[in-house]
Amino acid sequence: MANYTWVDLDIPEAATLADLHGVQWDLRNAREWAKSLLARRFAEPPELDLVEPLSVAVGVMYSRPFVTGVRSRLGEADLAIFTVEQRQAHDRLRSYRDKHVAHSVNAFEENYPRANYCAERVREEGITSISCGGARVLGLSSSDLNDVVELSEIMLKHVEKRMAAEQERLLPIVRNMPLDEVLTSGHKSFSVPRNDTIHVRRKR
Repeated sequence: MANYTWVDLDIPEAATLADLHGVQWDLRNAREWAKSLLARRFAEPPELDLVEPLSVAVGVMYSRPFVTGVRSRLGEADLAIFTVEQRQAHDRLRSYRDKHVAHSVNAFEENYPRANYCAERVREEGITSISCGGARVLGLSSSDLNDVVELSEIMLKHVEKRMAAEQERLLPIVRNMPLDEVLTSGHKSFSVPRNDTIHVRRKR
């Protein structure tokens, strides 16, 4: 019985495939979390306590493939697969993450300082205290969540085609390497990094 196994490819030529694998992971999670939130919204009774945290998670996870970081991102050439309407939905989701979730920029959040008083005795007592109120959009709409599912599925197919092309490109490169050099890489195992390295960029 044949025993097939693998060795890790620690070569620069494989960096794009590794990056695309991370993108695939993010898009799958964004899609599944959006589906989960839709199901919870329409449950009986609705699970509304999860609308904000899951919306934040969906917005961040959907955005990760398109922002700068250690791994290469999906760019305009990748986004060209979207229709005009799909690109508008993508831009709206990216703004949700950039201008509301990650940074307090747009009008999805407002905070209002207030001067409090007793309506019946305001002339006698004046202002009695200062407080602050506010309001915010707590989560993505059902339409936005459906967009996340649709856009993620479209981009996943595109990314998986790119991954297949990278695998095809890498095979002759690796086959032309000395076999002993390939086999010395071994199997890497993921170990949870120490908390004091959380600010350190990983190597590509």
